Amino acid sequence: MTLATAAQQPAESKSKLSTVGRFLRYFAPYRADLPVALLLVSIGATTQAIGPLLIGWAIDNLILAGNLPGLLWMLAALTAIYIVGVWAIRGQIWRMGSIVQRLLGQLRQDIFDKVQSLPVSFFDRSEAGDLMSRLLNDVNTVNQAFGLTIPQVLGQTFSLVGIIIAMISINLQLGLLSNLVVPLMIFTTGFFSRWARSRFRVTRQTIGDLSAKLEEDIGSVKEAQAFNRTQLNIEEFDSLNAANRRANVQAVAVTAAFLPSIDFLNTLATAGVMAYGGYLAVTGVMTVGTVTAFVLYVQQFFRPIQILSQFYTQAQSALAGLDRIFLLLDEPATLQDALNATEMPPIEGEVRFDSVGFGYTPNQRVLKGVNLCAQPGQMVALVGPTGAGKSTIINLIMR
Repeated sequence: MTLATAAQQPAESKSKLSTVGRFLRYFAPYRADLPVALLLVSIGATTQAIGPLLIGWAIDNLILAGNLPGLLWMLAALTAIYIVGVWAIRGQIWRMGSIVQRLLGQLRQDIFDKVQSLPVSFFDRSEAGDLMSRLLNDVNTVNQAFGLTIPQVLGQTFSLVGIIIAMISINLQLGLLSNLVVPLMIFTTGFFSRWARSRFRVTRQTIGDLSAKLEEDIGSVKEAQAFNRTQLNIEEFDSLNAANRRANVQAVAVTAAFLPSIDFLNTLATAGVMAYGGYLAVTGVMTVGTVTAFVLYVQQFFRPIQILSQFYTQAQSALAGLDRIFLLLDEPATLQDALNATEMPPIEGEVRFDSVGFGYTPNQRVLKGVNLCAQPGQMVALVGPTGAGKSTIINLIMR
């Protein structure tokens, strides 16, 4: 059984919270950098939350009053505020991006170190292409979801909190009306997340199988041509490629159903706020500037939600990749050197097997009473059918 096949077993898959918690532990070495990044995030979010409030005040107190000098000063102040916001956002994207890239580099190193420490028996049941897919494709999927979007997601989360506070402070009723769709969005996101993660897990598994097939067939093209196996290889690859294509189409179907649902709730809430806000303005309960500020806040309010929703979809693919990565990292290193083992010096001499027996499992003996002697400089050929134990003998010599 291959590792890619083993990954499909539900008993071996991690829960979502367990996977996320384990991934978050990789941030521990960078705790000192996080406060600065969070400070920059809060500055950027504050500048975005202040903008509509100042615009609404300017409409009521400067534009409608015909105060041109005051309006120019307000424009200058808004420009300065937004420049500070852009600077803060740029800084937090760079800092968080740097942290995540160093984190992912450590994750790749952990995978490689783990592979180097695994026993030979592990590689007898695992394809090299699938292992490379975990090291490259799965980590790259995590990078696309977390490395490229975590800085933006942090900023949008802080902005969302600031916008909610600003809307409720302007008008409690309108603020609550805007937030009525949030429970529906949370429910929609939770509904699609289960569907999405299972689909994305299949895509990660099928790309691993495809990578293993590519690595095997490309490395043995000459042998396939010599034994007239090329057509069979093409048919096997076509089958794996079709499975990967179907898995990706199903994953795309989740996104195609999820994002329009969020957009619909966004439009529904915006229409409700504009209708009720217009009524309050007509009846004199709210000023034109306040309504304008609130409409701007509503537009800003749903942008973070849309970005967070899109990120949530991407995160399902990344979590599926992390499941496969952690499954590999949890593989037991059954073959370990003794605590008092010493480094062997360079050896030049004969290779001798004296009634050697060996089995990967207690019930499956591969070698029984093997006797072999190879003198220094002598060339010995091991000939036998598949499964006779040729590779096992070589692996034992290397140990």
